[in-house]
Amino acid sequence: MEGISGTLGSRVFWLNGLTIIALVAIAHFATALLIGERPLANYFTFAWASEVLATMVVPFVLWLLAVVVAAMRLKEPSPLQYLARQIRRNRGRFLTAAALLACYALVNRAYRAIKVAIERIEPFHADPMFVAWDRAVFGTDPWILSHQIIGPVGTQFIDIAYATWFAVILLAFAFAAFSKDRAFQLRACLTYFLIWIVLGNLLAIVWSSTGPVYYYKFFDDDQFLPLTERLASMDLTAVRVQAYLLSTSGDEAIGSGISAMPSVHCAMTMYLVIACYDRWGLTLPFAVAFLYHLIILLGSVHLGWHYAVDGLVSTAAVPLLWWVAKVMLLWEKDAPEAEV
Repeated sequence: MEGISGTLGSRVFWLNGLTIIALVAIAHFATALLIGERPLANYFTFAWASEVLATMVVPFVLWLLAVVVAAMRLKEPSPLQYLARQIRRNRGRFLTAAALLACYALVNRAYRAIKVAIERIEPFHADPMFVAWDRAVFGTDPWILSHQIIGPVGTQFIDIAYATWFAVILLAFAFAAFSKDRAFQLRACLTYFLIWIVLGNLLAIVWSSTGPVYYYKFFDDDQFLPLTERLASMDLTAVRVQAYLLSTSGDEAIGSGISAMPSVHCAMTMYLVIACYDRWGLTLPFAVAFLYHLIILLGSVHLGWHYAVDGLVSTAAVPLLWWVAKVMLLWEKDAPEAEV
């Protein structure tokens, strides 16, 4: 099917698109250097290099395993020769994916540095406003409604689903980076980066906020204490991660940084919904992605990470960023068909 991104087969447009994505990634990283308090050398640590290596190697390993399985299914006499042929045929695809994954590494590192600096750039201030918005929309704190309906078993399920988020969105990016459809590849990857940059950094600074579980810490107000006590009474991954983020506040450790509005978790799962619709329309993958988005949207409130409006704003913003990516990449409706 032709995705909502349109079609793009011109090599010139493709190379221009890759250049735009690279420039966006480099500009984001340069901004992090200006905002952050660390010198350039401290960004390229052994821990970061290990993280980058894992990020770049895992997608390639998964692809190689898929090829080996395909060789076995096709009963190829020599699976290794079949694998070698596929690698030669896809060497350009590999190089493109490697370039996009390198951009991912830069954007991810810059995102973390800026996120950690949010409190210093713009002290947390917007939480009371978002609490008021939630109560205006729902008549009360939304977490109260969710916990009235969902018991401990349901909470455990949501906690497990929430913990899968990073692996899911990393695989989603790898899928886009390895795609043969150049239009989808460029638009999906650029949108992915814009989510980190525009929502995760820029708007997070403008709407500097902590989220319900940290309200007591930064606003000296215990109105969300019943929620934190309820969560603490259960053996939840979310509670352990929340404690980790608080203990690493101000430190650019892996996964560190506190920020509520807008929700990057919900933004990325909405991105997954749009990407699935673009690839397969209203089919099973879209339905699964949409359900997963709803679970993360609910979990962001139920587990105390976010106010409901954080996820709702992200859900509305991602389609706009998908359109912005199209404009930035200079799509043409009459461009020739992409390779599929």
